[in-house]
Amino acid sequence: MNNLKDLPDIRNHLYDEAEKLWWWSIYLNLGAQFSSLIVVLINKAWVLAIAGFLALVAPIVVIWLRESASTFTQQADKCRRLILYADGLGEEISKDDLATIRSWATGIQLKEAPFISPYYASNLPFGTLRLVDIVAESAYFTSHLAGKAVNYLKLICAISVIVLLSILFISISVLNSMSIVIIIARVAILFTTFLLSGDTFLLLKKYTDLKVQANDTFKVCAKLRNESQLSLYQAMQMVEDYHLTLIQSPPIPLKLYLKYREHLNDAYRKSYGY
Repeated sequence: MNNLKDLPDIRNHLYDEAEKLWWWSIYLNLGAQFSSLIVVLINKAWVLAIAGFLALVAPIVVIWLRESASTFTQQADKCRRLILYADGLGEEISKDDLATIRSWATGIQLKEAPFISPYYASNLPFGTLRLVDIVAESAYFTSHLAGKAVNYLKLICAISVIVLLSILFISISVLNSMSIVIIIARVAILFTTFLLSGDTFLLLKKYTDLKVQANDTFKVCAKLRNESQLSLYQAMQMVEDYHLTLIQSPPIPLKLYLKYREHLNDAYRKSYGY
């Protein structure tokens, strides 16, 4: 399947772009929260104005960044599915699909996708059993890496709560010394900070759901690959269900993949004798 040569690189580029936008949304989220904390510590009108503006635009920009990231994620997942089908069923990818995918990387200097060859460990022949076998492996990685992301996000959520409580405590303690205009402005900033903190917890929930759903996919596929009469419809249904799980979730950070891929590869391949 020579026509797969540049697809992993394009897929990697698209996931990278999606991840960058997600990181920018997280940085902006936390930046707006910390600016809100600064404004209750420094009683200056210009500081209040800057923090108020950031608190106003942050939720809008965060949503825009997430939506833009979603576009890249869907494109990247199309690449992933086509590679999955080609690797599992041994079918060539259509020229129309290749033309569409390559148009997404027009003018881009692609970097080589980081992976340990072979990308999938399955030694089964092309067919439905191989397809669910490699979906099981992919879901195994996704579940464990999403679990690692959850651990890091718990720390970020804890920081968000500390910032929110600090703003609330300091605002209440100096409430009597503030003018009505300052009180209204700080209440508005506090409300926005509350919304941004909630967004961080929503992100934690998304990764937690991804971990659980990917683990469920792994278990189902692990069972299906022992079915001698597995139909193509059943195998493709698992691919598409897994696709829906991924496109509704934030991307797995590349650094987590690079950090844990060898450990997960060893654990998976030794367990199944690959």
